[in-house]
Amino acid sequence: MIRLTRSSNTGQVLTSLGELISEGHHRRHNAASADPLPLFQEALGFFQRCLNLQESQFTQLESKSNESEQQLMELDDSTIDTMDNAAPDHPRSISKSPDEDAWAMILEPVTMQALMDTLLAQVDTLTSICGLLSARRLENTSWIEEYYRSFLHDKLNFIPKETGQEHEAALVTAKYRCAVADVNFNAALLDIPTYEHELTEAYNNIPNSDPDPDLDPQALCDRADAEIVFNSSLQRVSIPTTETIPEDNAKLNVIRWKHLTKALDNLTLASKLPNAKHLPRIHLRRGDCELLRRRLGASPSNYEIAIKSASTLLRNAEIYYRAAARLAKAEGAADEEVEEASVKEAVVIAISAGDSKEFCECMEMERIKVKEIMEEMSEEGLLWDEDMKIFGF
Repeated sequence: MIRLTRSSNTGQVLTSLGELISEGHHRRHNAASADPLPLFQEALGFFQRCLNLQESQFTQLESKSNESEQQLMELDDSTIDTMDNAAPDHPRSISKSPDEDAWAMILEPVTMQALMDTLLAQVDTLTSICGLLSARRLENTSWIEEYYRSFLHDKLNFIPKETGQEHEAALVTAKYRCAVADVNFNAALLDIPTYEHELTEAYNNIPNSDPDPDLDPQALCDRADAEIVFNSSLQRVSIPTTETIPEDNAKLNVIRWKHLTKALDNLTLASKLPNAKHLPRIHLRRGDCELLRRRLGASPSNYEIAIKSASTLLRNAEIYYRAAARLAKAEGAADEEVEEASVKEAVVIAISAGDSKEFCECMEMERIKVKEIMEEMSEEGLLWDEDMKIFGF
């Protein structure tokens, strides 16, 4: 049991470190660049060893339980009577050995729930790995799907039914499917229609359950994130080359606008549900969606609807960022979340005015912090070169 705990805890620690580095926090505080991929891969190994040990112990426990039940069934009434007749009228004193007063370690038995937790941790780790590989546009990604098929697929069809977690397992699997589709698209192994189909089917195939995926804030946010990632990957494709056909670029604009609108709709619905958590983060993502839609009006996309709607999109983004900042402060959220929302709100106001003077005056935090957030906005496609020039970056 101690080995199980150590393997699981080590996997969780490595996963947390990988997430921290991949989100950019490590780069902000350390000059040296770190690669989170080995951490995720090592975590996957620890989780697999933990699952193997859990399955072995679970099987042993089940076997012993079945043997005990069988022995009880073999005790008929006559055997019990014989045992009763043989019992003495007065209990005999039982002497204790010196060791019987020693402390004993009680080991908690492995349950199906423990298997489920480790299984979901593995799927989440695979999903994180996909996100890293997508950005690198590597072709050798087949091992991810092979790992899933070999070690996880069959268990995900069985264990959730035993624990009553079909809904949770379906959502985690849908998130993984979207991540795999994205990594394969970026490795030129999928075309756009197939990627779009995979994205849609991943969530449409979730079985009817309680809660309904359309009324589950986390499911809506995960689906929105998948739509945003889809847009980002298509944005790379839309960069003009000597072989770019204008008609193809126009089709890409329509597809990207449609999916960003879907993402915004999902986030809006999630924000209105009474059981929604992390509302500041949801409103931040809503603002991001509006800036991403506005970005479609810039070169090389030059999408007419985005150009005509630019002022409205900026105004909407300002409202969402302001709401995020207000809620983050009220909830006592981490300083980074408050700073992100506040800077993004001020950035949008400055872009709308076409002047950064008031922006620089209202920013009380260090200029380097503001620059970091704005550079991240540029990397994520929320801003482009013309926007950055307003601020002298």
